[in-house]
Amino acid sequence: MRGISKKMFISILTSVIVMVTMVATTFAWVGIFTYANTEKFSLNLKVQELDANYFLTISSTGKSGTFSSEVPAIDIKRQIVNERYNNRYSSLENEKIEKIFDDIRLVPATTHINNDNSLDTFYAMNYDSTPLTLYETNGYYKFDLYLSVDTKEGITSETTGINANVFLSDIENTLTGSISNGLLYNDNPFQDLPSVVGKEYYDILKQIPVKYTVDSKNAVRFAITAYNPIRIDEEYTGNELPELTKIYQGGKEIPNYNEKDDIYDLGGVLPLEENLAIQELLVIRDYIYKGDKQLFNDKLNTAIKRNDYELIEENKCVWNKFEHSNYLGCMNGIQTKMKFTIYLWFEGWDSDCLKLIEEKPISLRLSFTAGKEE
Repeated sequence: MRGISKKMFISILTSVIVMVTMVATTFAWVGIFTYANTEKFSLNLKVQELDANYFLTISSTGKSGTFSSEVPAIDIKRQIVNERYNNRYSSLENEKIEKIFDDIRLVPATTHINNDNSLDTFYAMNYDSTPLTLYETNGYYKFDLYLSVDTKEGITSETTGINANVFLSDIENTLTGSISNGLLYNDNPFQDLPSVVGKEYYDILKQIPVKYTVDSKNAVRFAITAYNPIRIDEEYTGNELPELTKIYQGGKEIPNYNEKDDIYDLGGVLPLEENLAIQELLVIRDYIYKGDKQLFNDKLNTAIKRNDYELIEENKCVWNKFEHSNYLGCMNGIQTKMKFTIYLWFEGWDSDCLKLIEEKPISLRLSFTAGKEE
């Protein structure tokens, strides 16, 4: 979430683990009404060939002939800078791109998935305005990766029968954070919650002590947008609609308490009366409801209905080859590639989006695998 030392490992395929190395200092807003420093952002991409009949290759551009075992870190940084500044610095040398990247700021934002599988505009809250207003923001990281396949013998006109799945490998360890200890801004706001069947977690909320502990990873979101595979010698136009988009959350949707480590997971995007982060903000900026109450509730409810995926085994499938007509692989000598767009942001409506987790680093390790053939 918040201060964000991010280590992104992207691992791919039946036989590869893909990763890139990128380290930079940047700044990030933490919580809708607070801000903090992000210490480091690191992304690792390399390919390690395993014993498999075929393996994935990776490219930062998707151009034929550029697929290999790794993507240079500067290629990803350049993409993030270009996205943030509308290609204003696209012709600069690498050293200057590095410096610009170091100064990129993130803001807590929110979005949702449209009916056409695209991510909607990202919005952040202007907490210095009365009445309350939202503004469009590009305060997130965004970059593209392209996957294709290869074999030990190489792709020939005779190669056929390769159609790869894509899974998140070791999904439960995708995100790690830092433990944060602090005090409630006010008395526990959940003391009057009633006993409700199906909401037994109310008891967890009611027991939050004045001094409590949380994990910074739980307010992070990342999205994976996948586009239909195309021939490796063709180009995506940029006008394609996604085939799917999935948003993943660092914590659980329902509040829970790890008694062994004394850590509270305050839940995902929850209604106001169950959401500690919003309750905290109402104390810090108590004029919120003097503004546009309907706007506040509408945007919160939109985020609640998003149904983000928890990082558990049953959610590990990103691309199921049996559900799509286009294939990622090679059939009758025709090799394909697939475009993935990765988004990373701080979810401003998350219950763990607290001032308490300012300046706490987060590591994101994305590992994709094609899995075993059945």
